Amino acid sequence: MPDLRAEIARLERERADLEVALLTSNEHGDLLEDYLYSMSTRLAAEVRERQIAEEKLHRLVEAATREKGDLEILVQILVDQGDTAAEEGAKARVDSLTQIANRRRFDECISKEWARHRRSQHPLSLLIVDVDHFKFFNDHYGHQAGDECLIRIAKALSHCVRSAGDLVARYGGEEFGVILPDTDQKGAVRVAERMLSAVLRAGIPHEASPASKIVTISIGVGCAIPRPEGDGDPRPLIEEADRFLYIAKRNGRSRVGHTTGASL
Repeated sequence: MPDLRAEIARLERERADLEVALLTSNEHGDLLEDYLYSMSTRLAAEVRERQIAEEKLHRLVEAATREKGDLEILVQILVDQGDTAAEEGAKARVDSLTQIANRRRFDECISKEWARHRRSQHPLSLLIVDVDHFKFFNDHYGHQAGDECLIRIAKALSHCVRSAGDLVARYGGEEFGVILPDTDQKGAVRVAERMLSAVLRAGIPHEASPASKIVTISIGVGCAIPRPEGDGDPRPLIEEADRFLYIAKRNGRSRVGHTTGASL
């Protein structure tokens, strides 16, 4: 009997332990179920947030792509406008008749070269070229022929200078200005004499000229090393070339007027 009671007591304890274990297992199951539900809910929320974020990113990418396309179009428009402006700016500095530099380009170039030669202290030369008795030419042959004459003279003068640095410009009417950077008096006179010969070789008829039966030119030469303390105005050089042009014309035309260079 004692052993039976002990066995019954043991079984009762085991039953009680099993009940406790079962109760604990149920509680753990509920906790696990709650945990899994919480995790599922959180994961679903995160998935939705990621989907929303991806949708936003997709819209941003589409917007950026559209803006990139619009920007490329705008850049191309600006480039085209810049090219057009540059082309128009270049045209604004070319004489429409002779297709050489015009007075505006001449004025810009002489000012720039005067400033540069003030710094370098190198000689700067200028030629002022005038077509002799051009009014008589126009009166005799007509203005269209006069235009053709100026075009031929512009080409002849342009062939007498260096391709880089030198500038031949239509100075006004039948006058041309020739800027010769880093050129001393002797060099400028040689260029002027080449121009004189080139126009004579062109052999443009001028029956109305009191000086010659073909078109001739007169040239005034100015040369200077700008003073470093000067005011930066190139007019003294222009006035010198003009003065020697007047002397060349007064002395019979079809010649070069010049003197030795000096600082201006």
